[in-house]
Amino acid sequence: MKEQSTVSQTEPFRLGLALSGGGARGILHIGVFKALKELGIAPDYISGTSAGSIAGTLLAYGYTPDEMMAFIEETSLYSLFSLKMPSLGLTDLANLRKKLKQYIPHNEIANLDIPTFVAVSNLNKGQVEYRTEGPLDLIVAASCTIPLLFKPIRMEGSMYVDGGLLANAPVLPLRDRCDMIITVNLVPQVAIDTQDMNGMINLLHRCFDLAALNNIKPQLQHSDIVIEPRELHEYSRFNLKKAKDLYELGYEATLRMADEMTAMIDQKQKEKAKVSNTA
Repeated sequence: MKEQSTVSQTEPFRLGLALSGGGARGILHIGVFKALKELGIAPDYISGTSAGSIAGTLLAYGYTPDEMMAFIEETSLYSLFSLKMPSLGLTDLANLRKKLKQYIPHNEIANLDIPTFVAVSNLNKGQVEYRTEGPLDLIVAASCTIPLLFKPIRMEGSMYVDGGLLANAPVLPLRDRCDMIITVNLVPQVAIDTQDMNGMINLLHRCFDLAALNNIKPQLQHSDIVIEPRELHEYSRFNLKKAKDLYELGYEATLRMADEMTAMIDQKQKEKAKVSNTA
């Protein structure tokens, strides 16, 4: 009986892209997408929290950076990320949900072209959940629901708020699925002067950043490349007036890391091929 030969097949290299929350700073993600596309770097998996979940699902559906910028303008995110308590109490994200349904008609996370994880915080269970299926508009809105500014969203008998409360840099769901992970962190750790915390808005802004950093650091340990321009600390998470500047900052920061990223991708691809060939 003739012995059958076995041919080693190399499994495909998989790249993950984790997108953190950060309110208005989320415009930076779109600039990153533009640079990655020019570099020929495309993610096989995406995970996103809050603003990162909006950008991530639009990318996973196939929108271009220019189309995403149009979405931001049409969705009135200028008011969404403005730090002001509604005069009649907590409001909701009905307008965001409406626009998401308009831009992504099938409204199902599982049907996106790129597998995507959306981080949400379950208030009842006190834990983060990474949703990979279900109504996209509802789950992304939950991931963007800033506590005390927006009403918690009810899903399956539980109350949900911003994924950034527990996982502002959603790297973990990508760890066992990807050979390399690039994380875009919108909350870099930067020491600031006392004068930069004058006023309630600036003080609250700083408190939001420090709270987010507490759960960001452990996840970044599992990331291979972290894009987090230090200049970000100069931009408020509650003000979109400098959207164009944020877009350019993300684009330029990514290009500055181009050599490092491409070299690491090449290295990890070779390592994976070597392991597969010796298996």
